[in-house]
Amino acid sequence: MSGAARAGLVLAALLAPALLPAQGWVVEAGAGRALHDPVSARVSTTTASMGASYQGAARWLYLNAGLPLSGGGAGWGAAGAGTWLGVTRGRFPAGIAAGGHAFGYGAAGPNPSGGGATLELIPTVFSTVGQVTVQAGSGFVGVVDVLGDSTDARPYLQSHARAGYAAAQGVDVGAEARHLLGAEGAWPYLGASAELRQAWGGAWAYAGRWLDGIPSPATAYGVGVRVGVVRGTEVQASLRQEPVDPLYFGTPRRTWGVQVTRAIGRRAAHPPAGLLPEIVPGEAVFRLPRRDYPEAPAVLGDFNDWQPVPMQAEGEHWVARLRVAPGVHHYAFRLADGTVHVPAGIASVDDGFGGRSAVLVMP
Repeated sequence: MSGAARAGLVLAALLAPALLPAQGWVVEAGAGRALHDPVSARVSTTTASMGASYQGAARWLYLNAGLPLSGGGAGWGAAGAGTWLGVTRGRFPAGIAAGGHAFGYGAAGPNPSGGGATLELIPTVFSTVGQVTVQAGSGFVGVVDVLGDSTDARPYLQSHARAGYAAAQGVDVGAEARHLLGAEGAWPYLGASAELRQAWGGAWAYAGRWLDGIPSPATAYGVGVRVGVVRGTEVQASLRQEPVDPLYFGTPRRTWGVQVTRAIGRRAAHPPAGLLPEIVPGEAVFRLPRRDYPEAPAVLGDFNDWQPVPMQAEGEHWVARLRVAPGVHHYAFRLADGTVHVPAGIASVDDGFGGRSAVLVMP
């Protein structure tokens, strides 16, 4: 087992209790093939894994590690962190998505141990019109691979364009185009995805294909499901088919995994009135208590051109889940009598028209 894998496993075990006071942390334990690129390109054996991750306002990080469940396999470790450095004024927030990843894996059979790192600096621009969110970016990706006594460093230009559409309450569909350019060649990609979110959990699926420069099979696909078992805890299962990886030159592989995840820290699954909306990747979940608002309110903000989106009854709350691009946004609630309302306790600013609008920061 490599030193990086051992360190990652120990850190994940030691950090979990210490992170309890924090916000946005998730701990996980699972079994399956490694799902972290480039680890999955190097480690094909079944492993047991554990880890911790954090998703906060404009930054994220993770620590994961795994041990083989059968003889001859390799242990591995992976870690990463990133942030959003943006200019958020106007309808087209722009900035740089910066992130770094490091990984290591142990020797397995005749194969030596190895590791490496990836650095990403992607200038990106966003826009949201109604229920449609689009983003586009192009920037630098640098990859360093270490295998035994050899080291290989490769720079790439990576470009992407993505569009997401909230087709219905809890249903999102999307499409993306990517292009990777390096000294070894150019690789274009087209894909589509769909996600279902329900009170019991959710499901997702994606499919795509590298259009040039990738040997058969060049098609990628994946499906997954998550089910809530108790508050803050989910069971997740996924299956993916991955073609040759043009960044890490991995061979085609099928990865699968079963995980149990547990949210820890102060973030509540149902924030009470007066707190900011719950933030999850790519969307904000707005809630108001039904006991204080007998009739259904609506959400409106600069992320949907100030067009009211009706909230739906879910237990003791009115709820709306909306796709929101990264950046600083303004929003408010419209009550059944037409009043535009910001609950007491939510950070707000003058809206320029004699009223107030709440402030939402999306990572």
